[in-house]
Amino acid sequence: MPEASQNNDLFKLVEKFETNAQNFGFYWEHIDQLIEQIHSECLEVQEAWQQKDRAHLQEEIGDLIQASICLAVFCHFDPHDTLLKSVEKFQKRYAAMVALVKNDGYVNLQNQPMEVLMQYWNKAKKESL
Repeated sequence: MPEASQNNDLFKLVEKFETNAQNFGFYWEHIDQLIEQIHSECLEVQEAWQQKDRAHLQEEIGDLIQASICLAVFCHFDPHDTLLKSVEKFQKRYAAMVALVKNDGYVNLQNQPMEVLMQYWNKAKKESL
């Protein structure tokens, strides 16, 4: 899987920079500081979206992803493994949701309001625990 290997290299690169920054004395003291940084990045993503500036939006999404990777590192989790577990959880819930939708006689959820989508998602989430 070349893509997974490349992605893992990116995670390792972020980890390396985080370690270098920590060794230099530039680091997060408390998880709350890092969570606040992630919240700030989310707001910047929202602003870039509203400005319809795709280059700025991509930059801010990158900052958000990097801050999220830093959170995993701060908590002593391997970012690659953490994301892999999340993807596997999503796949399981998505499969459960598709089954629920089909059991209710729908082909898909096209043109359904967000409330319906979230009802199916939340039901699948409960059933796939």
